[in-house]
Amino acid sequence: MDITNAFSVTLFIAVSAVAMSYAWGMRGTNLGGEKSAMLPGAVMGTVIAVFSGSPFLLKNAYIMSAAGALGMFFGGHMSYMQSSGLTSDRNPPEDFRRGMTGLFVKGGLWFGVFGSVAGIFLSFLTGQYYNKLPTVLLLFGIMPFAVFAGQRVFDRPFDREKGIHPKIYFSKNRQDGIGVLIGVLTELIVFMAACKDYAALTLMAGSLISGGLGFPLAVQLHRRSKYPNKRGWQFLEKPVKRGIIDNWKIAECSFGAMTGIGVSITFLLLIKFYPGYAASIAGISGIPQLTGSLAPWALPAAYAALALAVILIPFIIKRPWTKEELDDKLSRGLMSCAEHEIVIRSAGNKPSKGWLIYEKIFENAERPVYCILPLCFMFLGSAKVAAIVSFFFMYHILAEQNVFVRFSQFKTVLLWRVWMLGLGFFILFANLFLGFTPGLLLTVLLYGAFYEAITLVGHIALKSPDRSGRPLVKDAGWLKAYGGRLTTHAWFFACIAVFTVLAAWLTSAEGLSVLG
Repeated sequence: MDITNAFSVTLFIAVSAVAMSYAWGMRGTNLGGEKSAMLPGAVMGTVIAVFSGSPFLLKNAYIMSAAGALGMFFGGHMSYMQSSGLTSDRNPPEDFRRGMTGLFVKGGLWFGVFGSVAGIFLSFLTGQYYNKLPTVLLLFGIMPFAVFAGQRVFDRPFDREKGIHPKIYFSKNRQDGIGVLIGVLTELIVFMAACKDYAALTLMAGSLISGGLGFPLAVQLHRRSKYPNKRGWQFLEKPVKRGIIDNWKIAECSFGAMTGIGVSITFLLLIKFYPGYAASIAGISGIPQLTGSLAPWALPAAYAALALAVILIPFIIKRPWTKEELDDKLSRGLMSCAEHEIVIRSAGNKPSKGWLIYEKIFENAERPVYCILPLCFMFLGSAKVAAIVSFFFMYHILAEQNVFVRFSQFKTVLLWRVWMLGLGFFILFANLFLGFTPGLLLTVLLYGAFYEAITLVGHIALKSPDRSGRPLVKDAGWLKAYGGRLTTHAWFFACIAVFTVLAAWLTSAEGLSVLG
């Protein structure tokens, strides 16, 4: 696609804003943790592929979807709600300067790593950089040490009970988790600079600025919708007070839109001002193969086996939460009062040392298995691993969150688990053995319409009886249960429609001929 004409440039920026506004809003609506950040990354990666000017990437957008998802994964490790709380929980704020600084740092790190991974992977695909096996092995061999060093330097010492915090700290009683991002971003910058990959460095810088400015600005919109300014003006005062608009969704959706605009403008500047960059991207014809005689099925098979172990074992062998753990989740806002009231009845005893070691192993296994390992395999040349990440894993994180968390009190939860997990295994089987690679339209339908449909199932059931015969939202009126969700999902519907119609048009002969 030619993105040098005014129509395509405008469309690229607009679609990036709309798609990321939805993706970041959906992340906060249905998902949580590190894996939830993969959705905005996958969506932005898809948009970059569509507007990259590369016929290969347009046809195989899932490759950039996977790279974007994995690049955004790292940022989910951080805690940012307490930084936001320092600016918005009180009026006047508790510590406005520290909170806003923390949001700038965290947003910048989050998108700086995303921009680095996307930029490096695009450069790798051109065959001009990072196309030697020792370089890739060095990049990913150093990464665990970069993560460890970042954690030790920036996340330590920390003792919540004793009030001991690192010198650079932007929360109240939780770890910031910025060390992982600082370690990884530092390593990636060194590699980009050593390889003189100025295009990737530029995409990193533009993404970092977009995230760094977007996060505090978005939270300021949330603050202005929550409290009046000195003149008594309050953003969307009446609908927010009536519960028709969720003011935190204002922050999430606006942050997504701002970062989508920033990343897309940075990419456009690269195309315009870096001689030969547009031509090198347009000339991408496949993923460089760095594994020599290694069978093409070896990397995806090894990855699938490890991933299934990390996915299945903790759900097969698990212990019930203790009362102290459930109370802690409630106090930290990770669980609603209604949910706490239900699950506290089945609270378990204090876990043994063996249980704690077992849980620590699988907790620490998520980042390498969900992120570092598949990214490494993609840099070694495995398109099939990219297909697994962009479709199977993006499906699985939705299924896991819903059938084991949001739907856990449904009377029909067993049927949901059989259906959704069974479909996930079929997708993985199709990836590995049937040669399934997701097309653009199917990928967009998964990220948009399917995510939205499953989210609405949980919302519609809020006033339905659970397995104990009680409403999941107890003693809540209609407006309290559904009010803000109506406007949120109306916006989601509009965003999904834009992205889906574009994808359907691009897969048609007419769309391809118009956009070149």
